[in-house]
Amino acid sequence: MDFDELREYEQGDDVRAIDWNASARTGRTFVKKYREERQLTVVFAVDMSASGALGAGETTKREQAVEIAGVLALAALRSDHRVGLLLFTDQVEKFVPPARGRGHTRRLVRDLVAFEPDGRGTNLGGALKNLRERLRRRAVVVVLSDFLVGSNATETRDELALLARRHDVVCIRTGDQHDRELPCVGFLTLEDVETGEVLEVDTSSKRQRAALARVSTENHEQVRALVRYARADLLELDTLQPYLGPLIGFFKARGVRS
Repeated sequence: MDFDELREYEQGDDVRAIDWNASARTGRTFVKKYREERQLTVVFAVDMSASGALGAGETTKREQAVEIAGVLALAALRSDHRVGLLLFTDQVEKFVPPARGRGHTRRLVRDLVAFEPDGRGTNLGGALKNLRERLRRRAVVVVLSDFLVGSNATETRDELALLARRHDVVCIRTGDQHDRELPCVGFLTLEDVETGEVLEVDTSSKRQRAALARVSTENHEQVRALVRYARADLLELDTLQPYLGPLIGFFKARGVRS
């Protein structure tokens, strides 16, 4: 709510809105009138780490995150909202300060689509801290990531909670079938695209497949727990499923709740 003007007190007005300084100067009672600020600041924090290159279908996790960020940025443009962007891997790779306007938003979307990261790892907690220190006014922060936080779970949880204290935080998790299970094709040599660690896996082994499923379930619950702790909102998507319907339903539900 932004201050608009003063007007004389009328019966039924909230006494808490009385401007005592103006009333004392004039000898008449005045109240402050406010107008609602409809324009928002929307900032997208997009995970560009190497794990996003995974995709069981035609679309990778990173491509899905980039497309969703672009769609939401163009939607924000229609409402004349300020739009900003932070791209990160194990470091902050690019930051575009929030601004409004057709030219700004279109440049932001072009930067998003064309960007090639230098890093391969993931430091989501560090990216959230960087964004928290940059944003001076309240914003809607949309975090797009596969949320494979691993050993950085505590830092990510704490930074997400600190960010959500001041800002409206939405987490959109882009998942993929290969995060949950591997095709049964015998022995595979797998390389962690972020760390370079190599592992040999027998995909025909029920025990190893069960272990992978267990790790996936634990990570799934870990992400839900850290988002609940931060009191942020979570939308979970999959590269094999259309995202537009769930995305629209999610934001409609948020609008009703608010």
